[in-house]
Amino acid sequence: MLSIDDIRLAPPSYPPDNLYNNVELLHDPLTGLYNKHGFIALGSRRLPLMAAGGLHPTVIYIELNDYEGLISRLGFEESIDLLQVVRRRLEMAFGSDVLLARFDSERFAALLPDACKDVEALLHVLEVPLNLHAGTVHLSLTCGVASYPEAADNMDMLVMAARTARREALRAGQRVGHFAQALRQRLARQRAIEDGLWFCRGGSGMSLLYQPKIDIRAGRVFGVEALLRWQHPELGALSPAEFIPLAESTRTIVPIGEWTLREALRQKCAWRQAGQDICLSLNVSPLQLQPNNCAPSVLEVLIEECDRLGLERGKIELELTEGVLTDPVIMQEMLRIIRAGFRVAIDDFGREHSTLSLLADCPAHTLKIDKSFVDNVVENERQLAIVQFIVALARRLGMQTVVEGIEHLQQLVMLADAGCDYGQGYFYYRPLSGAQILDLRHQN
Repeated sequence: MLSIDDIRLAPPSYPPDNLYNNVELLHDPLTGLYNKHGFIALGSRRLPLMAAGGLHPTVIYIELNDYEGLISRLGFEESIDLLQVVRRRLEMAFGSDVLLARFDSERFAALLPDACKDVEALLHVLEVPLNLHAGTVHLSLTCGVASYPEAADNMDMLVMAARTARREALRAGQRVGHFAQALRQRLARQRAIEDGLWFCRGGSGMSLLYQPKIDIRAGRVFGVEALLRWQHPELGALSPAEFIPLAESTRTIVPIGEWTLREALRQKCAWRQAGQDICLSLNVSPLQLQPNNCAPSVLEVLIEECDRLGLERGKIELELTEGVLTDPVIMQEMLRIIRAGFRVAIDDFGREHSTLSLLADCPAHTLKIDKSFVDNVVENERQLAIVQFIVALARRLGMQTVVEGIEHLQQLVMLADAGCDYGQGYFYYRPLSGAQILDLRHQN
């Protein structure tokens, strides 16, 4: 498994020089610049010479934004003209002593002998609008910057670091990204988490805690929400906010989610046998509800485990984020789950994009009001008005409401007056182990 400090790879072994004797293998035929092979081969020879001369070699990786959109509006000849203009501007911006390349389509690179202090100014030069027969073409670029030896100690990895810096800049809405030590550490941590997720697909290192939901008026435990926790072998305890998005991007959320369902249902059976037959809420990723996951569907797992353990389907609720309301495929799966006798809640309602128009056709039983509306509900009358609106809307649609993140008595009083049905948060309980649920003071 990759260590968080393992941030350099061994230098690659290059093919013999005679493989590159053919100039056509080293150059891009459309611009005359070096291609990726030529850039890395020649750059690998220049890099140690620059460093030996006391210089600070730097790779700048550049991409034209919306390149497909650009060429779709241009003919073939004008597309070639566009690439030629970019080549000339690169030569003008960086100078004749800089190694330039076009990797493919919209991707370009430059190896500078020393650090570049004002990359933004270079981008302004490259982005000046140009006039073609089809009209004025406006260019937009983003780039990544990686320097030797801080980012990498060989040409292959230097290019990779610059590409990574550009991707991170684009994700952050910036034009220029620099591969700094902080980014290196963050990417190494991300890689360690991703590697770890593949090893724990069967639940290894995973555990579940349970946060009680309280009937606000009756003051008793109504149910619990199962919360996934992970003890990474190297990084220690990780927040779900950090590893769940990575589990979704690697699709390891599917087997991990299946383990979560089975383990939580097993625990519910143990509670029932001990005399605590409460409702159980389970968070489900939209990816788990997509077809063709090469795994048992969520509904198949629920039916199988409930039949095996003798659990009442009406006391099991799946929590889905409100974004699923816009996905017709997932909505159909939600309907199948409800028709099978299980409950569904819309989680974190109002946090991102409340699709009010879609609630009219939403078959969910519960709306969970996001914690962001609770934090300032005492001080901010507008926040309270929003909560009151959501509660009234839910009632008119035949839904119950659960409010998240209650932390002190004043919030509870305001939310009770607003008509909220159930609450959870640190005011009542922090997440508890399965055994602790049996000892709750708010017994049924």
